[in-house]
Amino acid sequence: MSRISKLWSFLTKPEVYWRLFSLALAIIFWLLATGDGTLGETERTITLGVQVQNIPADLVLVDPPESVRVRIRGLSPLVNRGESSVSASIDLAGAVQGTETYSVEVDGPLGISVVSVTPQWVSVYTEDVAEAAFPVTLVFLGIDRNRMMMEIRPSPAVITVRGPRSILERVDHVVAYLGIDPELNLETSFPVLALDAQGRSLDGLDIDPPEIRVIEVVDNGEE
Repeated sequence: MSRISKLWSFLTKPEVYWRLFSLALAIIFWLLATGDGTLGETERTITLGVQVQNIPADLVLVDPPESVRVRIRGLSPLVNRGESSVSASIDLAGAVQGTETYSVEVDGPLGISVVSVTPQWVSVYTEDVAEAAFPVTLVFLGIDRNRMMMEIRPSPAVITVRGPRSILERVDHVVAYLGIDPELNLETSFPVLALDAQGRSLDGLDIDPPEIRVIEVVDNGEE
């Protein structure tokens, strides 16, 4: 007996046939339940943020890509369940500094097809990464430093700021605000902010370390 004949003989056994029929029926009912009562094909337009992949280590993204509208098609239950798994991305491998345009790639689960992507091409602006060292200035909020019981200084006293060159060049000074009582707790950490010449905080920069502590300066100048 051939393999096909053996398989057919097995599938047509009553106990096997009815189990397969029950399974198929259960799948149909499940699809109907998740597809708002229909198995028909549907189309839907969703808005996706574009993920940036493989950006070179010596570049930083300054202007992120705009969102895209993606039209997808599939059986109604598959679209309902798989819509959240659809993603859009661009590949920046080999990118150089400046504004470049990239094709948007859209991926989705099995059973969902992509009808259109608007826009198909998006532009991003990247810059070289630069870094510089800055001393930390302590700023006392609501505290009369002259009445403090001890002299303090930041630890570490110098931090590293890293980010897009155009933003880094605007950094005038870095500060840590101390809003504490005169009974200074030396275990407290204070966040460090990078400010421009007008005292405005600058975003898009990495500060290392992002927080500092303060240490007491003893009379002989040693810790």
